[in-house]
Parts: sequence; C-alpha cells; structure tokens
Amino acid sequence: MSSKVVIRATEPGGSTPRQLVWRKVKIKKSLDEICHYMELTLPASERDKVHKHCKVEVLCQNPLITNSNNMLWVTTVMVDEVTFVADSSQKNMAVIGRSPARDIIDSSTVGMRLNQTKLEDIARSISAPFGITVGRLPGIPETGPVFMFTWANESPWQKMIVEAEKQGLIFTSNEMGHLYLWKVPNENSVRSEGFFLTEGQNTREIQHTQNGAEQFNEYIFRAGGQTVRETDDTCRNNRTKLISLTETNIPRDDLRRRARVEMLRRRHNRVKATVTGWGLSDEQLRALGTTNQKEIFWNPNFLIPVRIPSIGVNGNLLICQVEYTANPSVMKTDITLVDREAYS
Repeated sequence: MSSKVVIRATEPGGSTPRQLVWRKVKIKKSLDEICHYMELTLPASERDKVHKHCKVEVLCQNPLITNSNNMLWVTTVMVDEVTFVADSSQKNMAVIGRSPARDIIDSSTVGMRLNQTKLEDIARSISAPFGITVGRLPGIPETGPVFMFTWANESPWQKMIVEAEKQGLIFTSNEMGHLYLWKVPNENSVRSEGFFLTEGQNTREIQHTQNGAEQFNEYIFRAGGQTVRETDDTCRNNRTKLISLTETNIPRDDLRRRARVEMLRRRHNRVKATVTGWGLSDEQLRALGTTNQKEIFWNPNFLIPVRIPSIGVNGNLLICQVEYTANPSVMKTDITLVDREAYS
C-alpha cells in the first residue's frame, strides 16, 4: 500500500487533536480481548503532547482511500502509561494504551437487569455512562433475551462476554473506540474484498505452532446443578480442566457447547504469517474501485483462503489476531489464524 501512518493525540477533556512525530507503533487486535492494544514510541520532543488518559488515534492515509481526506481510522486508544526512556544515543517516550472500553472492563460496580432484557440493550445501558456506544454489524440479527443479569463488586463485562458467547457472538472494539457485536463467519463466508495468504506470493515469514501447554484431556463444565464433559482425543494425558459457572439457568446444550468451544480453542494449532503493509495492496484497492463500506485492513474474524504447502495448509482459516507494526518507512502485519470452529 502507498500508505502513511498518521497518529494524533487529544488531551483529556479536549477536542482538538495534535499530530505526533513518532518512531515506532505496534497495535494488537484479537478475538480473545475486547480492547485493542497499542505501544507507541515517540521522541522526547513530543512529551508535552501526550499524557496519561489522553486519547490517541491511529489513522492510515492512502490516495486510493475514497473519502474526502483519503484516511481511515485503524484504532483509537486511551493512554494507560507514559514512560520517559533515555540512553546514550537518544531520548524517547514509551506510550501504552487500550481502547476506551478499558474503563468499563476495569470498573467494579454493582447492578441488576431483569425482565428478559435483550443482550444488546443490557450492554447499551451499562456502556452509556462511559460514553461508549454498542452496535451490531450489518447482517447480525437482534440478540436474544437474558433471563436475569446481575453483578456485584466485579466488572459487568466479564459476564457480558459469557452471555454473548452463549448466543454465539463476540464483543469487540471498533476503530473509533466504541463496541459492537460480531458473529464468527460460517464456513462459506470468505471475505469478498480479496484478502488471502499464499506462500511465496504475499507472505514474508510463516510460523506454524503446535502448543499443548494449555491443552487438557478432559473438560468438565458445571452450572445450575448440571455437569457436562468433553474429551480431547488429541491430548492423551491425565490433565483435567474444571470450570464452574455461576449461572443457574443455562440449558444443557449451551453448557455442552461452551465445553466444546473451550476444548477446540485450546486444541487448535495456530498459523502465523507476516505480510507487508496493514491491508490490501494498491493493486487490490484499485480493483475495488471504492473503499466505501469495504474492509481494507487485516482484521480479526476474517475468514480467508490460505495456501501454505510447506506446512500442508490449503483451505479457509479464521484470523483470530492481527498485530500491526510500523516505523516511518516500513509497515507490516503479523496475522494469526486458526480453524473457524475454534471460535464457533
């Protein structure tokens, strides 16, 4: 991509962003975490522009992006930490931030929602005091009701994640810092914009990891006086994972599905590919004609064709994590993929 990264910061309570001079940036988005995560390195000369709790926006500018300023948001974070670092060669500031939803996730409160309230309505009522909206992507139907939703001295979002998983949905942050509900694509829903990974064509580096450290032979889920078991035949050891849920009104099929998802997520091997740029190539952008209402950056929850003969991969895989990195002259993305059933 003929792209340039633009980073700007706004003081807490302010409304006027100031563009930053920067040296390095790393952004992580994952299906396993609601918040985007950012690490930013700035020269010490920028120290008056960024403080803790500032809002930092990362945008990508490309003449092929078809809007008025040829820019699109990549992420929005609130700064958690600013560290001044000096050595014999240079002085830097290290900035760490997370999506604005950090405030909901970190807060411990008490509350209750009754009367068969829809999941998204509960989420909106909890998010509203934090200035965060909750939406659904096009094609996602209205969420089902939650019989009773209570929390005490804990983050309500830990429970919201569980309720969403019960309905086959995922909560995640969007590029502007708000929240939305997404569904794992079905096995035929490959991205239409043309995302793909092919060894020797658009990959710079490939890793294939078989990790059994967090894998168990038997998963036991208990809730509401019920117990279900799921056995992983690919992990022939004596390790057992017991998970006791606080829900008292959970259908047995839902409990079994959650046990199976837990097993599949821990079992599946992961493929990691490194590519140049943060999204579609200039050639692909030209072929799209317009970027309006199109996804042009690599993102989690994309089902894409992957062909890597050296490790025997030839099929559609789900992106579960992306990690963008850049300095002023080079942009790249590390893309982690799994079988879609690990999140279905």
